[in-house]
Amino acid sequence: MYDETEENCSHRIPAASATTGHHTEDSVIVAGDPRAGTDVYAWWSRSGRAPAAFCFTFIAGLTPEEVLRRLGLTEDPGQEGSGTVEVGRAPGGSIMVECGHAGILRDAVHALSQGTSIASVERNVNHHSHFVHAVDGRIVDRFVPMFAHWSDSTDPERLKRDLEELGMLWDFDADPEAFPPYIEGALALAERRTGVRLEPRHLQPGGLPHRASIARYYESPKGTFPELA
Repeated sequence: MYDETEENCSHRIPAASATTGHHTEDSVIVAGDPRAGTDVYAWWSRSGRAPAAFCFTFIAGLTPEEVLRRLGLTEDPGQEGSGTVEVGRAPGGSIMVECGHAGILRDAVHALSQGTSIASVERNVNHHSHFVHAVDGRIVDRFVPMFAHWSDSTDPERLKRDLEELGMLWDFDADPEAFPPYIEGALALAERRTGVRLEPRHLQPGGLPHRASIARYYESPKGTFPELA
């Protein structure tokens, strides 16, 4: 069972632990790097306070308002706690964050990816993770970042090349205590697939100013968990 309490699900990185520039919501938005590497996300491990559980969704070309509209959500600045999505502008589009599974739920992925490209990196408090990339309502790549050898992709050779470049295909004979930087790699791959960049500022208070409840996406018949993408 997941222990996804609000305390365990915090996705905040303290401002003092992250390096940020002078980017503001009114700054010119420049797309992310289609060849992004793990070095772009080195701040993740340097913070020393990386969140245990999160779901980051990179959404190409859409504004936060369009993201909420596609999901059929009503913005509520006071919304917080379980089932809350936070959305903000990012280089190349928007970033959506939730302490849950919103970015990998089938219905949410289908709605968000119509006519564009999205990628989600999710990890629960037990450090079990998922990566999902979808274009125009269809899944393109899907795998578990820690064990990226096993994947489902419409272009497996392209995915393999990216995973090799990002150091995510590791030797099973290696020290089992030494895992590759799989979260940094997954975040870099999400940027490669969407042209959207997650920045440290997004994980600081107020970094994602648009809020709404996505609780209804977790409603399913007979109390079963909603279908994942």
